[in-house]
Amino acid sequence: MNVLILEDEPLIAQGLAREVRAHFGARLRNLVLHDNVPQALAALAQEQGQEQVDLLLLDLHLHGADGYELLRQVRHAPFQTIIVSAHAERSITAFEFGVLDFVAKPFSRERLHKALQRYTERHAQAASLAVKKRGALEWIAMAEIDHVQADGHYSNIVLRSGERCFHDLPIDKLMALLPPHFLRVHRSYLVNSLGFKRLQIAAGGKYALDTQTSTGIPVSRSSYPALKRRLLG
Repeated sequence: MNVLILEDEPLIAQGLAREVRAHFGARLRNLVLHDNVPQALAALAQEQGQEQVDLLLLDLHLHGADGYELLRQVRHAPFQTIIVSAHAERSITAFEFGVLDFVAKPFSRERLHKALQRYTERHAQAASLAVKKRGALEWIAMAEIDHVQADGHYSNIVLRSGERCFHDLPIDKLMALLPPHFLRVHRSYLVNSLGFKRLQIAAGGKYALDTQTSTGIPVSRSSYPALKRRLLG
């Protein structure tokens, strides 16, 4: 996914970037920071011909310019917007633009991640994937997927119902099609983090993950720290 941060205070911009990277992890393809409206408009126009911005984190007061003015000029663009501003009294206006969330400054890490998670969940509800089930091609909602297991040049998909289906892409390429809340916990496994239940720690430094549907999904040592942070919130 592609994220654009429009913030004119460097320390806040860097903090936002850090938390965006932490939240989306490997799903984050491109992160761009700008500090004024003309730069951001130029970047958005450029992206429309290439990879479109998926999420905009927007300050409202930018060197005298108004962040809402940017939204007026790109009103029909397909990205979602989270406003991050010290001017909470202007939050009502955000609803006119269909803003996903309004995070008031100063904000906590937990409050920002709640807003980012709202984007993740909305994206998951809207997205779907074409898979092969019972010899036919069907569309399934991303939210139905429990985990994905590599199978050579293909991928086996386990649904939350316990049903299994098949995708003809290898797991590395399939990962690029999935929302940010699907985490690579092992070289052979992708797991829907919205269904996490329990992380098992066995003797010898071996880890395994239980979801609402499956148990004993292997977790690599390199994936364990990030997975632990996600489980602890």
